[in-house]
Amino acid sequence: MAVQSVEGQRRRRRIFLGTLAGLLLIAGALVATLSRRLPVQEAQRFLTAPVEVGVEPPAAPAAAVPATEIEQHYDAAQAAFKDGRYHDAATDFAWVVAHDPSGAQAGPAQWNLTRSRLRSGDGNGALDALDGLLRHYAGYLDEESPDLRQGLEAMQRNDLPAALASLERMVGDDPDSEFVPLAYALIARIHWTHGEPVEMVRAFARMFASVKDTVPAYRTLAHQLERYASGDATVTKSFADLAQNGDEGFRHIYQYLAARTLLEQDQFDATHTALEELRRRHPDGDFTHIVDLEQAWNLLRHGQAAEALVIFQRLQQQPPPARAEAFDAFFDLRSEIPMGIARCHFALGQYAEAVRLFEQAIATQPHGIYDVENRLSLALSYEGLNQFARAAEVLRDVIAAHPDEPNLWALRQQLARIEDHGKVRQ
Repeated sequence: MAVQSVEGQRRRRRIFLGTLAGLLLIAGALVATLSRRLPVQEAQRFLTAPVEVGVEPPAAPAAAVPATEIEQHYDAAQAAFKDGRYHDAATDFAWVVAHDPSGAQAGPAQWNLTRSRLRSGDGNGALDALDGLLRHYAGYLDEESPDLRQGLEAMQRNDLPAALASLERMVGDDPDSEFVPLAYALIARIHWTHGEPVEMVRAFARMFASVKDTVPAYRTLAHQLERYASGDATVTKSFADLAQNGDEGFRHIYQYLAARTLLEQDQFDATHTALEELRRRHPDGDFTHIVDLEQAWNLLRHGQAAEALVIFQRLQQQPPPARAEAFDAFFDLRSEIPMGIARCHFALGQYAEAVRLFEQAIATQPHGIYDVENRLSLALSYEGLNQFARAAEVLRDVIAAHPDEPNLWALRQQLARIEDHGKVRQ
C-alpha cells in the first residue's frame, strides 16, 4: 500500500472537490452492479430515504396458520436460497413473514427476504424488505448485532458520528457476520451524506469484499478499490489492464477509474486520452456523458481557466442525453456546471462575476452537496474584492449551518486568516 505525502493528500482532496459527481457515480454503479443493475432511483432511495427503526411487527392474519406449515415454507425458502433460486426463496420468505409476522422465524425471514430480492435483481423489492426489517424487526437485529441496531438508531436521530462509530465497531468485532455487507452499505451512506467520496468508495469496496458468495469479480473490484481509496498510485495500471481484460460488467468502471487516477496524478494529456478512450469504448455507458465535464475540470486544474470556461458554458447550453437524465439528477451533475463556471471566473481574477455566480448557485440549491464548497468559494471571492467583512460573514454562516462538516477545522482556519487580514487592511 502506497503512503501519500501530506502535499499529495492535499492535492488529492482539492481534486475531489471539483468532480465529486464522478466518484458518486462510481458508488452508484457499484450499488447497481451488486443488485444486477439497480435502477438509479432505487440507489437514490437507499442513500437518502429516512431510517426508521422499530420493534412492532405487522398485524397477523385473521386465520392462524399451523406451525408445521410455517416450518415447511421457511425450510423451502432456505433450500432455494442455498441453491441460488432467489426468486423462489423470496416467495417463501415473504409467505412466512405475512402469515406469522410475530413468530420466531419472522425476523430472519424478513432479513433473508431482503437478500433474496436483492440477488434476484428486484432492487425496489429489496429496499421494501429492508424497510420492513428496520421498521418491525429491530429486536431481531439487536439479538444478532447490538452494534448494528445502535448504529441504525443513531442514523434515525441523525447522529451520524455515533452511527459510524457503532457500525465500524460492529464490523471490527464481528467480521464474519452476514450483516457486515449491510453495515458497510450504511457506512457508505453516511460518507455520502458527508460528501466524502473516497471514504464512500472505500466502504463500497469493503461491502463487495464482505459478500460471502464466491464471486471473483467482486473480490477483484474490492481489492482494486481499496488500493485506490488508500492512494496507491500504482493502481492506475491495474485499472487500465482490467478495463481491457476484466469482467465485462465492470470494464466501464475500470476505464473511468484509470482516467480518474491519472487526473489525480496531474497527468494532463494521459487523462484526456483515457477519458476519450472511455467515450470511444463505451458509448452507451454510465460515465461517457460526463467526459466533457471531467475534461473541463482537468483544464481548470492545469491553469487553463479560459479554455475550461468555454466547455462549461457549452455544457450549460446543452441538455443531458435522455438516457442519462436520471443519473444527472441523482448525482447532481448539472450543479457542477455553474460551479465550474464560477470557479473559472475566480481563477481568471473576475471576482465580481464569481460572487454573482456562487450566490446564484447557493440560492438555487441551498442544501446541495456542494453547499459548503460554494460558500467557501464565495468567501474567497469576496476576499478577492477586498470585502473582508462579507467574506468573514459567509464563513461564519457556513460554520454555523454545517456543524458536522468533517473539515470544519479548515473553515475555521480560513475564517481566522480572513479576519486577521481584514484587521491589517483597515
